[in-house]
Amino acid sequence: MIKVSPSVMCIDCMDMKNQITALDKAGADMFHIDVMDGHYVPNFALNGDLVKAIRRISDTPMDAHLMVTNPMDYIDYFHDCGVSTLTLHIETLVHPIRAMKKIHSLGMKAGLAVNPATDISNFKYLADYIDIVCVMSVDPGFAGQDLIPFSYDKIRELRTIFDQAGKKTDIMIDGQVKDGTAQKMVASGANVLVLGSSGLFKKYTPEQYPEALRFYKNLG
Repeated sequence: MIKVSPSVMCIDCMDMKNQITALDKAGADMFHIDVMDGHYVPNFALNGDLVKAIRRISDTPMDAHLMVTNPMDYIDYFHDCGVSTLTLHIETLVHPIRAMKKIHSLGMKAGLAVNPATDISNFKYLADYIDIVCVMSVDPGFAGQDLIPFSYDKIRELRTIFDQAGKKTDIMIDGQVKDGTAQKMVASGANVLVLGSSGLFKKYTPEQYPEALRFYKNLG
């Protein structure tokens, strides 16, 4: 079954607690926490204090997606805040294997995010060290952008890399996941869907979240 990861950045911040509770009841597999520093991407979003606040009301795992210039500086910090998975951008890392080992040493799952224009050939050397890859189907930083069509090819290529390595690595897709794209993403090899504005929060009310999450989970 496909796993769903609602994007907390896209939740109405004035109704955050109610929305988190509704998503928990609907069966969210994890929460996607976008962290932006205003430097690596031209936007600011979320932080460890919010992670701690969510942890007080929810046991659902959280994946912190660090869109920051110096991600190694924040590994211990987000571990202490309570995230279960830490996903760093491969473009920000000089030594990605060292980073993945550091994350694992703290008991978290280790992830790498990859931007649309980034070559993925190096992932064949990283397959032993990563638990999840986050394929960005839009340039990082802002919700609501148009999907970049060759993202489907990138998912297929990554799935081939992991299959050839004998790995069951999760492939997450982030950006314009909705009815009409999600089916093709799953068919291409993605098994974790980040649900944002277009696929969840602007289309469904909290009362409809169980219906929405069932739809996405049953795609695989």
